[in-house]
Amino acid sequence: MGTSVFFDDPERAETAGFLAGLFDDELATVLSYMEARRYANGEFAVRAGDRDRGLYVVTAGQFEVLVPGANGARRVLERGAIFGDLAFFDGKPRSADVRAVGTAEAYIMTLGAFERLRLAFPRLAMAFVLDLGRMLSIRFREHDRRLANGA
Repeated sequence: MGTSVFFDDPERAETAGFLAGLFDDELATVLSYMEARRYANGEFAVRAGDRDRGLYVVTAGQFEVLVPGANGARRVLERGAIFGDLAFFDGKPRSADVRAVGTAEAYIMTLGAFERLRLAFPRLAMAFVLDLGRMLSIRFREHDRRLANGA
């Protein structure tokens, strides 16, 4: 495995960013199905209520997640983090606003592009979905820890 735009330490799987386990050539194949996008400070990548199903992977800078009704609570996402995962899976409207903090970049996997990846490279598509599940699991476990600690 080599280094990629998604992670810094491939040996730390529990905290590694999305797709950290792929070899460089595999990652290049997956990236060829994704769109790279740069965002200006304050620019929204997604808005609560949007119906788009793209999955975003942060490659540079930071994005903040703002959940309506969360009393100003926000979460900051950095390189290797993902967002848009819930809509990617269930097709329901976006549940939060996500905007760039400073200049930021992300790769976007649309549902159509994922379908093309699945047909051309089924093993890589499976790795994509399983790693997406790993990232969601990390998020849910962190949420459970916060609840257990009364936060």
